[in-house]
Amino acid sequence: MSYSSKLKEEILDIEVKDKEEILAELFGLFLSKNSFKNNGIEFSSENFRLTQRVYKHILKVVDIKPQIKYIIAKRFSKPRVYNISIRITKEIEGIYAEFLKELFKFKKFLEVEELIPVILRGYFLNSGYIKDPNKGYTLDFFIDTEDASTFLYMLLKHINKRVFHTDKKNKNIVYIRNSEDILDIIYMMGGEKIFFEYEDVTIIKEMKNKVNRKLNYELANDMKSEAAAIKQIDMIEYIDEKMGLSNLTDALEEIARLRLLNESDSFQELADKLRISKSGIRNRFRRLEEIYLELKGVKNEKSKRTK
Repeated sequence: MSYSSKLKEEILDIEVKDKEEILAELFGLFLSKNSFKNNGIEFSSENFRLTQRVYKHILKVVDIKPQIKYIIAKRFSKPRVYNISIRITKEIEGIYAEFLKELFKFKKFLEVEELIPVILRGYFLNSGYIKDPNKGYTLDFFIDTEDASTFLYMLLKHINKRVFHTDKKNKNIVYIRNSEDILDIIYMMGGEKIFFEYEDVTIIKEMKNKVNRKLNYELANDMKSEAAAIKQIDMIEYIDEKMGLSNLTDALEEIARLRLLNESDSFQELADKLRISKSGIRNRFRRLEEIYLELKGVKNEKSKRTK
């Protein structure tokens, strides 16, 4: 089962009795999928448990009995779609208007801030998707209308989430791409089990990434040190061939011969052997390089260009 399905199943296990919470969840559900029509409410879902929940919640908060039906697709691969509808008639016109008024008060989410997690829950149940964190950090809301997606975007901005907004293939997408905010939203919506499961994967993944970064850093340093050592050995051998190491100062001859005997040692390891500082080792190799360049005529060429 996908992370999205597991989270939705956990949320659907939450029993809501408070009227305000029921209304806030219904508002998120209906708004995300453009269920508000001119002649009433049309809500559709492939999830039977979600459809049952919506039907029962409507009965709990308003004295209107909605119609419920399902549509079986002609193609076997297509899932069954469940539909809940409320048609405006003269008999329920006043009740329906009051019901809409109660729902749309959540548009001013600043006034009902404590119910923001419940509105998010409604949005997620019918339009949300979470990717397996092993494959990447992704929380998407695929929303039918621009107004509904803008509302969600502003709501998430209000609670300081790093959220983005785009449109693709006639869908408005509100999305988050960082694990911290995704974990916060999972917990806010009531997905405690999925929160800990997602967090465990995230921690392990971050630890692996940290170890890999450290190994790559160490490998790069080793390769850099090895390349420098090879260059130093070539330089020392050239000096030995042209003038002999015994003609160097005692300090330079000492470091030259030590390098030839310890080809893979780092500067620190060479410094430890000679009981001098690392900067002292670096200075000696810099002086050897000057002699090497002078023997190759590099300095003479530079001085000629200067003249």
